[in-house]
Amino acid sequence: MKTLEMCRLELNEIDNRLKELFLRRMEVIGDVSAYKKANGIAIYDPERERAMKDRLSSDLQEPMKTLYLEFLDSILNASKELQSDLREK
Repeated sequence: MKTLEMCRLELNEIDNRLKELFLRRMEVIGDVSAYKKANGIAIYDPERERAMKDRLSSDLQEPMKTLYLEFLDSILNASKELQSDLREK
């Protein structure tokens, strides 16, 4: 059995990777925002989001599916917020 300290060290590594990937995603969102602004495309594309959620969660079982979709919603909301902020500049 892993010790609590071992679990926490592993979680720290995962959290660091999640942070790195989140920041990388937000950089790409900056490019997406610029493209959408230049081409008059709306920030929110419900069909794209629905397809993305279906693709990423189709292999998950409850309760992980619901938890993952909540996590994904948080990321998508942050992405839309950043796009909105960048569009105003």
